[in-house]
Amino acid sequence: MSLVRSKQRVADHGEVFTPPWLVEDMLDLVKEETERIDARFLEPACGSGNFLVVVLRRKLAAVDARYPAVLPRLPDLGG
Repeated sequence: MSLVRSKQRVADHGEVFTPPWLVEDMLDLVKEETERIDARFLEPACGSGNFLVVVLRRKLAAVDARYPAVLPRLPDLGG
């Protein structure tokens, strides 16, 4: 499997796509931090935000587990 969507985009912009399964595996390496409500994350090469979206989902799940009445019930937006 190639992580490169387009060789031209890599050449022009240095863009390489990180698939969801790899994002999950990498964030599992720092699982405790991704679930710590007060932990901060910086992704300087954000691209499409794959890592930040998963970190946010994990943090919201941690808040929901710890304080179930705080977050409103929203429909699952998928992803």
